[in-house]
Amino acid sequence: MKTPFILTFGLIGSLIADDQTIAPLLLDRNTPSSESGAKRANKDLVDQLHILSITASSKDGLAPALDHISATPFSDKTQYHLFNPTPNNLLRDLSPDRPDATESPITVDAGRYQVETSLFDYRRDQGNETFTYGQINMKAGLTHNVDLQAVIDIRSETLGDWTTFGDLTIRLKYNLWGNDSGNSALAIMPFVTAPTRNDEWQGGIIVPWATDLTDDVSFGLQGQLDFVNDNTGTETEFLFTAVIGYPIIGNLGGYTEYIGVISDNRYESYYSGGFTYEINKNFVLDAGIQAGLNSDSEDFGCFTGFTTRF
Repeated sequence: MKTPFILTFGLIGSLIADDQTIAPLLLDRNTPSSESGAKRANKDLVDQLHILSITASSKDGLAPALDHISATPFSDKTQYHLFNPTPNNLLRDLSPDRPDATESPITVDAGRYQVETSLFDYRRDQGNETFTYGQINMKAGLTHNVDLQAVIDIRSETLGDWTTFGDLTIRLKYNLWGNDSGNSALAIMPFVTAPTRNDEWQGGIIVPWATDLTDDVSFGLQGQLDFVNDNTGTETEFLFTAVIGYPIIGNLGGYTEYIGVISDNRYESYYSGGFTYEINKNFVLDAGIQAGLNSDSEDFGCFTGFTTRF
């Protein structure tokens, strides 16, 4: 999540706040003194705006600091929706939910689509191994701050038992703030899981928050409440995460994450870490690992995948 700058607005605002520049424009234009003052003020204002324009277009001026901004906070994007897509020049930076467990609070732009795919996911716990191929999260931007998601496992195997179609999870992410401005963002994301594989409905709610620590380093927190059905009935689980994302070199980035899961009879604790590599603004590769830190946790996991937007 990038931090929008408001430097240009501040420079223009300083011109408006300058009484010596603006006040003469408010004088009675029928008097000779007010006419000459207005002409001088107009000339000063034009000169200052001309300097500002040259500076903003210079490669050594404001432009490099603003290059990473996909949409300024002053762009009205409320007019866009599923059937009136957000134009390319107003698109946000790509902000996937994968590969870490901490979801992004940023939604997909209105009228745009995003696919997040796990090519391979391996888990091992006390000698039992699970392989999952092709877990897909398909997203559609409904409005400027709401997206709809469908998550499904295409194929998984546990101890030789292949499953070709997993449970279908529907999620709705609503961004409360920070989609296009500010240095933090918060969202709420309720979800429901249909029993397309298991026999019971499940659901919960996810609340992700993120902020920029610096221009390049981000920090995220998440709380998640799950209602899980198993052989003994419905169980409530609370998951919380903390993650730091940082650049490594070029388009290669990394993250370090802690994951905790609290349920009725156990506490699971995990370390997770991995890498992302940006091919272009609409395509990112990723890979990561997850390691259990106590006896209640799964022993080990590794995964790789990608995110694309169109």
